[in-house]
Amino acid sequence: MQLIAPAASLFDDVVGKQVCVEEDSYRLMTYVMQCPVDDGVLLYHTLTCCLLHLTTEEAANLTTLQELKDRWFLVPKEFDDRRLCKQTLQMVALFKLSAKYIADYSILTTTGCNARCFYCYEKGTKPVTMTAETATKVGRFIRSHRGEEEVSIRWFGGEPLFNMQVIDQISSDLSSHNVPFSAKMISNGYLFDAAVVQRAKDLWRLKEVQITLDGLESTYNRVKRFIYGKGNAFERVLHNIGLLTDDGIKVLVRLNVDRHNIEEMAHLVSLLHQRFDANEHLSVYSRELYGERSPEERAALYAKRMQLEQLIADVGYGRHWKLQKDFKLNLCMADSDQSVLISPDGHLGKCNHYFDRDLFGHIDSEERDEATIRRFKERPADIEACATCPYYPQCIRLNICEKVKCNPEHQQERLHDLKAAMKDEYEKYLINNMEHETEI
Repeated sequence: MQLIAPAASLFDDVVGKQVCVEEDSYRLMTYVMQCPVDDGVLLYHTLTCCLLHLTTEEAANLTTLQELKDRWFLVPKEFDDRRLCKQTLQMVALFKLSAKYIADYSILTTTGCNARCFYCYEKGTKPVTMTAETATKVGRFIRSHRGEEEVSIRWFGGEPLFNMQVIDQISSDLSSHNVPFSAKMISNGYLFDAAVVQRAKDLWRLKEVQITLDGLESTYNRVKRFIYGKGNAFERVLHNIGLLTDDGIKVLVRLNVDRHNIEEMAHLVSLLHQRFDANEHLSVYSRELYGERSPEERAALYAKRMQLEQLIADVGYGRHWKLQKDFKLNLCMADSDQSVLISPDGHLGKCNHYFDRDLFGHIDSEERDEATIRRFKERPADIEACATCPYYPQCIRLNICEKVKCNPEHQQERLHDLKAAMKDEYEKYLINNMEHETEI
């Protein structure tokens, strides 16, 4: 048995080693994921975050292994798994005090956009663009509320490049005050060119851009409906993806899929591979568009998406999933004390989807609407599927996320991604061991 990743740092302090009773009959805890690999089996505990490798022989007799009992992989048959999970996470939350600083900033330079996608959740809202005066205050706000760690900025919109001036201004302000920072961006990619890419790399410290593709040329141009009348937008965006990756900026291509375009997405992936070949700076993933579907429609779309994801992995563009190695106490920026959204007019929010409502403050004031902040942290009651779900300790649902509902496909996808993360972590472990052996 090999220890690939130890248990989360506080688990031993909060829970400790399991006290075993010889007379008890043991089973795998609900929160243990198994993943076969060439030389055995990986076991990952979604509560403790411990990852183990078992040989084929050990896996065949795993219920007899004392170390699995000590590490809570095996528990008595009548053990209440969910009770331990809830008690552990409640105790850990007490140990981990609320952050007194903000490290992650999602900044909307504008709510205006040069595309007119039919599915945009900002559709119909009045465009608001950040002024130079507000940008000055944003820089000051970041400097006065950051901790000692590097600041992470995500440029958002609308289309953030619709207002590059404030990106320049805020980035220059942070640099001039020696604030360590890095940036990511959500963009449609249309407004990049060679000069902007160079600026993004040097001044904005841009590490990654997420760009959405909605299909092949005809579908993409029809869905995006850019305000510019001339030229081929699809070709321009592909060209800009090349500019970004050639300069070492990672591009994460998001494929928005639905019944209207799922059939052509495999051809799009093949086109990307023909165009960019093996590219360490390019990765691709798919997400289904929000919308009401029958259980049969959901299942059919999910099956096709999984085929698409396999093709993405086969051509080398699959995402590398990070294995959770510590207790997960929040879902995203919405329920994190270390994250904030800054709207174009300087209001403070908790979620990109709530950029124009349910705001809790302003950069001009230290007053905060604590009730609104708490509302973004509220969680719904467990559902029936929670009782047998291996992902339960790391699954955080929020009442505020009305569009994100747990269903069989949602659960399958989480477990699929988790197994991929287990394999990625084991591969890194093997590579590191090989490097150490070479050094010796």
